[in-house]
Amino acid sequence: MSMMKRRDFLQISSVAVGATIFGYAASQYASTANVSSTTFKNIALVHADLFDVKAGFPSVSELNSVGYLKGVLQDPKIPIDKKELIINGAVWLDETAQETYSKEYLQLASDERQKLLKEISMLRWGDNWIWTLMSFQFEAMFADPIYGSNLNQSGWKWLAYEPGFPRPNEVAI
Repeated sequence: MSMMKRRDFLQISSVAVGATIFGYAASQYASTANVSSTTFKNIALVHADLFDVKAGFPSVSELNSVGYLKGVLQDPKIPIDKKELIINGAVWLDETAQETYSKEYLQLASDERQKLLKEISMLRWGDNWIWTLMSFQFEAMFADPIYGSNLNQSGWKWLAYEPGFPRPNEVAI
């Protein structure tokens, strides 16, 4: 039995550690971001308001669309102005709810939220913000579960969608 040279050991170890870190980072794509939880609660509620579960659309939790959005916010490939729009839009939505109803968006009744979303969709920032959220919602729905969204392939199942092959076996971040 021969002994491994120190140089060979270090090379193999560095590759193993790098692969472990990369694999961990990829699996965590859709899980964390440094933004207030109220912001993400608002975004989750907007997603639910835009895509009605009662009509059969997969839920926010089934798609992990908010978790996916958190990953998007950390992704260096996403333009900063798009990231700012996502966060600022949630803040502006809450401010508009306060101005209109004297309540936070999270405290509004369903019909009030629908009315508010219609109103802000007529404003430039609101239209851009809703469009951006919907784009990422659809991205989360069609993404391979390896990216941390579309859990249990719920978006694919809802659409009877067959993914392309070969499917990814790692996340390139």
